[in-house]
Amino acid sequence: MIEFRSKVVTTTIMDPREDFARKVIETEIRYDPLTGESGRLAHFGMIKPQKEDFSSWDTPENRSRCPFCPPNIETATPRFPPEQLPEGHLHRGETTLLPNISPYDQFSALAVISRDHVVPLEKLSPRLLKDAFGAGLEFFRIMAAKKTMLPYQIISWNYMPPSGGGIVHPHQQVILSDSPGNLLRKTLENSKRYYLAYRQSYWKELCRTEKERGERFIGELERSCWLTAFAPLGVLGEFLGIFSEVHTIFDVDEAVVDELVNGLERLFRYFYSADIYSFNMGLFFAPEGAEEYFSLHVRVIPRIFLNPIQKPPDVNALQMVLQEPFTVVHPEKQCAELKLFW
Repeated sequence: MIEFRSKVVTTTIMDPREDFARKVIETEIRYDPLTGESGRLAHFGMIKPQKEDFSSWDTPENRSRCPFCPPNIETATPRFPPEQLPEGHLHRGETTLLPNISPYDQFSALAVISRDHVVPLEKLSPRLLKDAFGAGLEFFRIMAAKKTMLPYQIISWNYMPPSGGGIVHPHQQVILSDSPGNLLRKTLENSKRYYLAYRQSYWKELCRTEKERGERFIGELERSCWLTAFAPLGVLGEFLGIFSEVHTIFDVDEAVVDELVNGLERLFRYFYSADIYSFNMGLFFAPEGAEEYFSLHVRVIPRIFLNPIQKPPDVNALQMVLQEPFTVVHPEKQCAELKLFW
């Protein structure tokens, strides 16, 4: 029932790299099996990640200007009003959750993950990640207990500058909203449509189908399956972790958080080996009433500068004007590489 649609188009050039010999170049257009949105696989081998060293940013001067570094975090960041959070901030291990001084929505918080200003990928420890996700979940549950819960709960993350992270000090966005954003809205609508048509969850069926096919199935843990996306949203691909039997924030216990972190740690080890050092992440929960057809899942999308000298972003007119992603890697090849870390 899940269809992986694609088509290949070809371009012919006289290639100056081969004494102007005739050369045929393929571009593949893929369609997301849930939403039908198109994306392009092109530019193979033309864009390669190269590690950036951000240790030079970890200076006393930079730390003194950073609002998230101690002791600034207690004096230079806002606090929640007492009716929302009497303590002003929420603390969990090294994580401090505080309101965003430039909010995206009615309830827009930041989970500052570490006391350290620069935390490279290999130092994003399970302890740090568990505390960060735990703080976000605790905030959602506090708001629910106060009857101020909104339908959609999202945890997102811009890690390192290529991702759009304006401050290198690691922090996640914790958002409560009645506006789910276009991707989550399309995902919810089409998940419901699939359920009504086939009387089964798209997310369970996707895990089953991808495991059976084996092309993009990285592996599974006790409650989750991990995949490379068929039609990726990022230039360097997209990775999915799906908890098919977990739905709302109230279904997420410590074991689920542990498994989420376990999967991310494996993924980050692969990133480190592949010189990927930046990503966007989204963690999406089912709103109330969507439990039958929507599962908790995480999307992780690597980000890069297209070259290390001019540092152009990896978002251009194709994504901005056509609203269509393009990817320079084959998800199937990426999956085979990632299985070594599973």
